[in-house]
Amino acid sequence: MRHWLIVLATLLVAAAGVAAANDVPRAWAGDAPIGHIGDTLRVDTGTYVADVTVSSVVPVDPPPGFGYTRSGVPVKSFPDSSVTRADVTVRAVRVPNSFILATNFSFTGVTPFADAYKPRPCDASDWLDAALGNAPQGTRRRRGVLGRHATR
Repeated sequence: MRHWLIVLATLLVAAAGVAAANDVPRAWAGDAPIGHIGDTLRVDTGTYVADVTVSSVVPVDPPPGFGYTRSGVPVKSFPDSSVTRADVTVRAVRVPNSFILATNFSFTGVTPFADAYKPRPCDASDWLDAALGNAPQGTRRRRGVLGRHATR
């Protein structure tokens, strides 16, 4: 009887190890882990599911509320710096409430020159974060995400 208990425990531990090895990460983009412009990436956190598509990234003039740093210096006064606008579409596939995407989503990016940036808040009328404040299930929001980076 004691040998059967040891064999059973060994089989249970082995089965748990195989099941853990086969887990696929929730945020998965197939063969493009960071995606390409125009690809739709599915974000599944377990709490909500959303499809995100970036259709273009272009340089723009700084929008209202974006133009100054903490020290009061205008953004355009930095040498080799510019503001870019990424055109992003977010479709709320499964959300528990209409504002979860505004509180949990963070759009970071990488420029064509491999400079990473985090978007800044602004007063632009087409700012994506403002539109995600009311995104019930099934809705699609297409707006801009603005960030500052150095150009070379």
